[in-house]
Amino acid sequence: MARSQPGRLVPSLAVQQANAACLLDWQQAQANLREATGHNDGAGVLALVRAGGGRPGDEWCGFFQRAAQVHCQLPYPAGAGGSYNWFLVNNPRTFYLRGQRGSVGDIQPGHKVGFYNPAKGRISHIGSVRATTRNGFVTDEGNTGTGRNAGVHRLSRGKGEIYAGANWLY
Repeated sequence: MARSQPGRLVPSLAVQQANAACLLDWQQAQANLREATGHNDGAGVLALVRAGGGRPGDEWCGFFQRAAQVHCQLPYPAGAGGSYNWFLVNNPRTFYLRGQRGSVGDIQPGHKVGFYNPAKGRISHIGSVRATTRNGFVTDEGNTGTGRNAGVHRLSRGKGEIYAGANWLY
């Protein structure tokens, strides 16, 4: 194991890749999860939200990511239901913040990516990178889509859409 900072061990790349495979396999198994009416509802969505300490009707993209972390016995931030909590400025797991530090090119499969919402003035959505492409990423995201199609989806995202990157694979 290599040390990334004093007192904190970071597992090998092989261990992190195995953890990423666990996360992405679990997320793939959730691909059919849909909301009942498109209002952050439905039995599966409610189970994710409640397990994470949320309330019915809460936005659930962060709860989806938390559930994947729990399944793979990996850590997650306090307040994981709030997508912004995965990308705190002072957290060493946050390695990329647009215009502040890091490079979008450092994002790898299994990393969490945050999407900024100007109307809210903060990160308001999170996904996991499944693959890198020449122009961006393929992501697994919960709480996407509209109406009865709202749910878990695999999306193509351009590099310019990514506002933050964090490594929660250890």
